[in-house]
Amino acid sequence: MRRHPRKHIPLGADNFLSVLEGIEGGFAIFVGIVAGLYFQNISHDLLVITGLIGLVVNAFNSSAVRYASQHYIDELDGHEKRSKFHAYFIPAFVEFLTYALVSLIAVLPLLLIQDSLNAIILTSLVTLVILYAAGWYRGRLLGRHAVRDGLELAGLGIAIIIVGGTAGWLLAGMAG
Repeated sequence: MRRHPRKHIPLGADNFLSVLEGIEGGFAIFVGIVAGLYFQNISHDLLVITGLIGLVVNAFNSSAVRYASQHYIDELDGHEKRSKFHAYFIPAFVEFLTYALVSLIAVLPLLLIQDSLNAIILTSLVTLVILYAAGWYRGRLLGRHAVRDGLELAGLGIAIIIVGGTAGWLLAGMAG
């Protein structure tokens, strides 16, 4: 049986996974929420504030889930790490920071452009480019199909944004 050579993973497997999950994790959710809120006829400032609150809460939730799930899996397997700080907290914190920093890049159009629709369109495009790049990099690093992985991740982002926008549009129609 042919063994595949072990790949060098930057930052170590746990932290690298945290970075990837921070990038992939859900800032598309933020854009989906903002796209949905657009249909609620709220001011641009309230749209941005609500979106930023959602972004911070989602970043924290993502990292908390990372911490808890890794810890629980290790407990179930009987391989709980001695240093919970290094084994669980650091990767969760790396995920939080990555999620927050990448999300801030994606939110820049909302902060700089006062026309909400144009800002959301540009934010969506920036988000999709970041998602494609993350998927492409992951595929390339792992020796897989980089373009396919990039398109897959961007496609998931498109789906999340469409679901958010559609939900906001439907709820606005029901309320009005």
